[in-house]
Amino acid sequence: MRKLLLVGLLVLFTITVLSVEIVFWYPLSGTKGQVLKEIVERFDKAHPDIKVKLVYTGKYRETAQKVMSALVTKSLPNGGIIPAGPIFTGAYGNYKILEYMLYDPDFDISDFYDVAWDYAKYKGRICAIPYNISTPVLIYNKKLMEEAGLDPNRPPETWEELLEYAKKITKDLNGDGEPDVWGLNIKDTPWLFKAMLFQNDCEIIDADTMTPLFDGPKGVEAAAFWKKLIDEKAMPVGMHNLADKQFISGTLGFYMGSSSRIGKWCGKLPFEVGVAFLPKKVKRAIPIGGAVLVMFPHSKEEDDAMWKLIKWLVSPENLGEFCIKTGYIPIRESVLEVPEVKKFMEENPDYRVAFEQMKYGKAYWHFEQMGTMDYLLYEYLDKIERGILTPEEAMKEAAEKLKKEIENE
Repeated sequence: MRKLLLVGLLVLFTITVLSVEIVFWYPLSGTKGQVLKEIVERFDKAHPDIKVKLVYTGKYRETAQKVMSALVTKSLPNGGIIPAGPIFTGAYGNYKILEYMLYDPDFDISDFYDVAWDYAKYKGRICAIPYNISTPVLIYNKKLMEEAGLDPNRPPETWEELLEYAKKITKDLNGDGEPDVWGLNIKDTPWLFKAMLFQNDCEIIDADTMTPLFDGPKGVEAAAFWKKLIDEKAMPVGMHNLADKQFISGTLGFYMGSSSRIGKWCGKLPFEVGVAFLPKKVKRAIPIGGAVLVMFPHSKEEDDAMWKLIKWLVSPENLGEFCIKTGYIPIRESVLEVPEVKKFMEENPDYRVAFEQMKYGKAYWHFEQMGTMDYLLYEYLDKIERGILTPEEAMKEAAEKLKKEIENE
């Protein structure tokens, strides 16, 4: 008996000695965070030699700030789900994750969609793996459409129809001169404005010269349409942070925002919800968004363990589960062959919209001033809405400030 006990203690000691702990940062809260935890807990059970320490780092902005601080203090985690990940990896010469991808015969790079890889590159070279990816979609209140005399099963297809339908839905119910029900509101205005730029065949920045392009005629035209939505009472001024609350309360006809809302709203609100592609202008086009999986090099043992976790997270089965439960998009083809995913897509057609829209997806390589660009677009779209600057003046000033920021790098 003593011999068996000694053997058992020796095995336990050996496992303890050989176990590796890795730290994984993530910016997902609520249901999304819980789904991630469940998938990682299964990884822990399947890999008793690896212990994953999950650390919630706040929303995207807070997470990015923590990564920047950790770069300075050399206190980076082993990896994580990081917004704008290429700026914190490729920009610092960190392509460790690419090394693992290229030398792992079980990892199929070609199974991922090309546009998703574009989102994980720094200056054309992969330095991250796409993970919680979403596209902006049009989510609409069928009841309000019907009340406005519109066909609730025919959402707007073009910018012109969007304006027309939104104006019909906007209503002043109490006669105070201000609408109580709005036709349209847009969440995450820089992201959706970039969608409009793409739809009007306008690129955002020249990757070779790092010159902003949204101040050209096509960019100004997109900004002018934004102003038209305001002037013709289709969309409220400066109320974009209230878009979610407006839609949930049934006082908003059309919501333009992340496809991750599909899982939160469809079938769960007291009115029927529809989901459609973003309305087009010259063409259909959408910017993909979200965050990516990254590795920060440590010891070989820790890097190997981190790679095993990343492979686990993006396996077709686990990625399929993650997407079904969160509303994010499957970014590899094999996910759609997972039986549970196939069945889910058949039973929940609204979820298919965001994925099908991926064929119109566009991404531009990450660059260090992306955050500055988004802040400038947010600031100058607000100035357009309030009539402080014309669309042409606003786009010109925003582009000049961004160019100056890039040149002073």
